[in-house]
Amino acid sequence: MQERWPPIRLYLTGFMGCGKSTIGPLLARRLGYSFVDLDVLIERQTGKTIPEIFATGGEGAFRAVERAVLRQTAMLEAYVIATGGGTLASEENLDWALRNGCVVYLQVSIEELVQRLAPAARDRPMLQDWRRQPLQGAALRQRIASLLRRREAWYLRAHCVVSTDGLSVAETVEAVLQALRVYRSSRNERR
Repeated sequence: MQERWPPIRLYLTGFMGCGKSTIGPLLARRLGYSFVDLDVLIERQTGKTIPEIFATGGEGAFRAVERAVLRQTAMLEAYVIATGGGTLASEENLDWALRNGCVVYLQVSIEELVQRLAPAARDRPMLQDWRRQPLQGAALRQRIASLLRRREAWYLRAHCVVSTDGLSVAETVEAVLQALRVYRSSRNERR
């Protein structure tokens, strides 16, 4: 069932592995929106994969491209946009997204993140050691916990915070829709 929503940009944020790329297309379909993954846009524009960008230019080069591509989403209307885990973990990018759309934080516990990310650490530069080897076990948990501690203050400033621990994909989509309904209602009351 499709909900009727005015054409806005909906930015999904949260730590890597929280489900932005899985939930995003389903949420977009329910809202009658289109979906785009910011990392896919970055890869298309640069002609490089995210790990290649990190390998050749480091995190700083990646964040500069990410910031520019995020600004380009201002041209999109009626879109759900999955951002990277660090995209909105800066004052400049978060403030911009909060002004230019609705930001939803998909919150996941460290324990669940470790389970989800362990098999994918090889493809995630932020979960690798200095030799570009995937972290495992306690080292992986420690890196995730450290990154989440640094980023969560940004994430919690989102318009909507949805805890997804223990929820199925379908339940998560419903929880986000409910959070959006509450957000929309509160905005309408303030007018």
